Amino acid sequence: MKFIGYELYWSPGLGVLEKWYCRILGVPIIGLRIRLRQLKAHLPTKANRILDAGCGRGVISRYLAKKYPQSTVDAVDGEKELQTINSIIAEKIGLKNCHFITANLLDYHAEQHYDLIVSIDNLEHIADDQKVLRNFYQSLQKDGLVYIHVPHYYRRWPVFRWSVNFDVPGHVRPGYHLAELTERMRWAGFHIEKQGFSYGFLENLSNNASYVITNAEERNKIIYALCFPFLNMVAWFGGWSKPGMGAGIWLLARK
Repeated sequence: MKFIGYELYWSPGLGVLEKWYCRILGVPIIGLRIRLRQLKAHLPTKANRILDAGCGRGVISRYLAKKYPQSTVDAVDGEKELQTINSIIAEKIGLKNCHFITANLLDYHAEQHYDLIVSIDNLEHIADDQKVLRNFYQSLQKDGLVYIHVPHYYRRWPVFRWSVNFDVPGHVRPGYHLAELTERMRWAGFHIEKQGFSYGFLENLSNNASYVITNAEERNKIIYALCFPFLNMVAWFGGWSKPGMGAGIWLLARK
């Protein structure tokens, strides 16, 4: 059995122990696994041309390419060095239908090209998020789907109390209110099909613990590596919940 993100073993930027840790346990990022589980629940049966907008480490891009082997996945991110690493990993594992493109989401669009766009925790990094949403709309074919996930404006911190979400380096806003994101999507032209919250109680608790250890900056790697299997298990059990309010917001919309 291979866990999600195991292919980071081939990343040239990791040490030997880090490579084998990923090979055995998969990508050790609690939040990424939570967001991917949420995405899986809303993916269509078929997709031919897919855009992963803001692909980061490429874990979700590679998952999509494997799930839809007959498709073409364009994984776009502005970090050139990261995209070089992602391309190396794709080559090492023989993934030929996933192409890593270095581009700014404020500029990138392909007129009516994609039938599925996925954007996981990117809009909170971009001041002019409306322009990005317009680019998504232009890039989608008629009846194409877009799945967006962003941080909610609030989260439980440290356990029960609702507070404004973390101030994470690189974010231009702490998150979105659900009504705010819905309004922006409709303004861009989309028809909302489904929407809701992610990060139920146990997922939120596990993610908070990971933030305490790492401060969202990959600190205390040894301590986190020891805690990750337990925290990931707690988050996995929490994935069965359907939170009425949570630290993340997801939205599925159609052109």
